[in-house]
Amino acid sequence: MTMKDKVQQTVGGAREKLGSVTGNRRLQASGRAQRRRAQVREVAHDLRAKARGLVRDAQVRRRPARPADPR
Repeated sequence: MTMKDKVQQTVGGAREKLGSVTGNRRLQASGRAQRRRAQVREVAHDLRAKARGLVRDAQVRRRPARPADPR
């Protein structure tokens, strides 16, 4: 999750709420869309990070064990 996504979610939520209070459906809809786009980006970022971690774990497990030092 990035700070930019959190800011966009907050701004979108505020725009949505302002549109709701003022009765401006266009502002409400654009705020909802902005908030949801930011949520999708956040989830995608979290999934990428999780996938990277799983790949690293799999690579570590596949490495052959180092032979003992023969000294």
